[in-house]
Amino acid sequence: LSNVFRNCAYYWTFGAYIAYYVNHPLYTPVGELQWKIGFGFGLLCQLANFYCHILLKNLRSPDGSGGYQIPRGFLFNLVTCANYTTEIYQWIGFNIATQTVAGYVFVVVAAGIMTNWALAKHRRLKKLFDGKDGRPKYPRRWVILPPFL
Repeated sequence: LSNVFRNCAYYWTFGAYIAYYVNHPLYTPVGELQWKIGFGFGLLCQLANFYCHILLKNLRSPDGSGGYQIPRGFLFNLVTCANYTTEIYQWIGFNIATQTVAGYVFVVVAAGIMTNWALAKHRRLKKLFDGKDGRPKYPRRWVILPPFL
């Protein structure tokens, strides 16, 4: 429950911060081409993120018995945390379209948080899937979370 309050405070604060800049009388909107590129890139990454979450959802057993599985397919064949990667890039697309200091601060903070989550997830998956006692071995991925790790 504390995560709900923390996440709400985080998103509402940054949302207000970004809205302040975008609605400020001195804000100069980006050109139409830049806006379209940023919006298109952000939308493409958002759709990729949605697909990553569908793949992750499909790893769960229907009876709810739990247990981890190795994510496979789409970007998961290259990246440990494809869902975080696509979310970070989606916010970069947003920033290309809006060009606000607040937006760039948001993406840096969000990327830092998701980098910590990605490292923890990568360590957990490598430990769980060590190839011993009949467990599959976690495949070597090119990166944990581009463009950082």
